[in-house]
Amino acid sequence: MQVIPFRYFILLAGTIVFLSLVALVINHFIYQFPGNNYFPPNTPVMACIILLNYTGLILFFGKKNRVTCSGLELINFFIVMSIIALATNAVQLTPYPPIDKQIIKLEAQLGINMISILEWTNKYQNFKYLLAIIYDTLPYQMSILPLCVIVSGRFYILKDYYFLLLCTTLVGFSYYYFFPTTAPASELQSSLFAPEQIATGLKFHQIHNHIHPTTIEGGLIALPSFHTIWAILCVYLIKDWFIPCLLLSIINVLLILSCVLLGWHYPIDILAAIILVGLSYYLLTVIKVEA
Repeated sequence: MQVIPFRYFILLAGTIVFLSLVALVINHFIYQFPGNNYFPPNTPVMACIILLNYTGLILFFGKKNRVTCSGLELINFFIVMSIIALATNAVQLTPYPPIDKQIIKLEAQLGINMISILEWTNKYQNFKYLLAIIYDTLPYQMSILPLCVIVSGRFYILKDYYFLLLCTTLVGFSYYYFFPTTAPASELQSSLFAPEQIATGLKFHQIHNHIHPTTIEGGLIALPSFHTIWAILCVYLIKDWFIPCLLLSIINVLLILSCVLLGWHYPIDILAAIILVGLSYYLLTVIKVEA
């Protein structure tokens, strides 16, 4: 199995961290927007536990043992997710106005009406309930599936997964910083929007009016849809396990549909996410061929 050279991870991770720090410094000295902290509680404690675990594995099994390698991959996974959390903290402080009105206007010209979509979904309450449950599974997928792959020893897939995560984060977050979006519930009026969906736009407007956000609920980036991106990458992560991969593919197709049918995203967000994943995967294959 071809493995991506380590220098590409350093390049991607370093670029994301550098740009995040630049955004944070600009905000600190110029705009001074408040913001949420997207790092999980007790992150330093978790980091210490993971490092101590790896040290113990080295002492007990040696550096070359597969169990020790799994401990190292756990560190890599923690680092990648921490980089994404740092980027999230930075990108929420974009000084630019949202482009939601332009998206709504464009989709209206294409005959797409988000309120009509919500009303259609609301007619089928059992289906809507199922979509809501599936939509909420993504954080669990992103937490549990990498751990399963780490335990299985399929480290080469993890390298691909990390690369795709970092590549989509770099491009998607950079786009959002200059062209932010606050999702349909912030611009369209309907009683069918959930409080968490309304909170997405509320956070944005509070931050940009120098009010400390009163909630961390809801999403952040509408365009591109990172729910779609991460749902696809979760399926890719378990591609070697046919039956689980097939089942998760069905679930995550519904998850991606739920992004629009439940009103979390504009249809164009889904299209942009699929294009971004496709371009990132193409870059991955090119790098593997040249490696």
